[in-house]
Amino acid sequence: ACMLCRHVEADSDICGDKLEKYGVCAHVFCLFLATLLFRQDNDRVGLMGFLPRDIHLAVKRAAQKLCYVCGQSGATIMCREEDCDRWFHLPCAREGGCVTQYIPRY
Repeated sequence: ACMLCRHVEADSDICGDKLEKYGVCAHVFCLFLATLLFRQDNDRVGLMGFLPRDIHLAVKRAAQKLCYVCGQSGATIMCREEDCDRWFHLPCAREGGCVTQYIPRY
């Protein structure tokens, strides 16, 4: 299962491909959209530039966050709407009618 969304099976159009390396398993889009999970400049380290230790820290932080849609802990994505304190798992965000966007550096 993806460590960030906790789904074994997920729509690849929503979550992206699942990557497994260094004992870490995560979907590509779950990595990019997780709150406070930062990518290194070198995409050859870790999982596409995300360090395993940083992924584990994101999972640990998420253990305290409940998903607004499913109610389960482990939500890694915080709503970016001003004054909104809702958290989500990526697959749940779509089910909850949220819009997810990733805009890479120009």
